[in-house]
Amino acid sequence: MGNLFAFPHLLLGLFFYLIALAVVGAALYFVVRLAVLHALKAHTRWVDQGKP
Repeated sequence: MGNLFAFPHLLLGLFFYLIALAVVGAALYFVVRLAVLHALKAHTRWVDQGKP
């Protein structure tokens, strides 16, 4: 009978784990996207400075 009451807690824990995983994934996506955008802008400036 004890396992019957543990099941909702297992689902709740899984739900919070998935939410945390989604938040971390979204934050990582935006950080990487911002870094790539910054690198591309810097590269474009570097290439433009070398033009005659």
